[in-house]
Amino acid sequence: MRQESLQIEPGLKWYAIRTKPNREKEVEKRLSALNLGVFLPWMRTRRRIGTRFHWVLVPLFPGYLFCRLDIVISGKAARYSPGVKDFLTFGNRIADIGSDIIQGLRERCPDGVAQIEPVTAKTGDTVRINEGPFSGLDAVFEQSLKGSERVAVLLEILGRQTRLVLPSETIAKI
Repeated sequence: MRQESLQIEPGLKWYAIRTKPNREKEVEKRLSALNLGVFLPWMRTRRRIGTRFHWVLVPLFPGYLFCRLDIVISGKAARYSPGVKDFLTFGNRIADIGSDIIQGLRERCPDGVAQIEPVTAKTGDTVRINEGPFSGLDAVFEQSLKGSERVAVLLEILGRQTRLVLPSETIAKI
């Protein structure tokens, strides 16, 4: 077993904490109970439940959350909390996250949920499909449908343009 001594710097700083799979919310509660600053950003995504798609909240960074603490004073309590794997490290250095990065994330996540911008493509723009059986293919944007949750694109298949209706988050303007 290899032993390394981690380089640590005292002071109140933000750190990324790796969690065990699907334990982010539990770790957030435990660290908050220790009076540590915790930030766990979420995002809305569509998941298939049975035969239908539903909007659900999932962590923006699966397996990670941010915690503000003095590593010398509270590091062990945070590290050995149930559900925690470890602090994010680079080599033998525990990585601290700049306050400006956390502030930028908080601004983009009002109420803790990331606000994903709707598609800004215009009719005729080239877009790339990022999910599903046509992932990686380029198409021509036709229009947004019903509250910008769905879009219509034209995909060239076998020499002709075929209209596809896709969830808006599955395309990106290029």
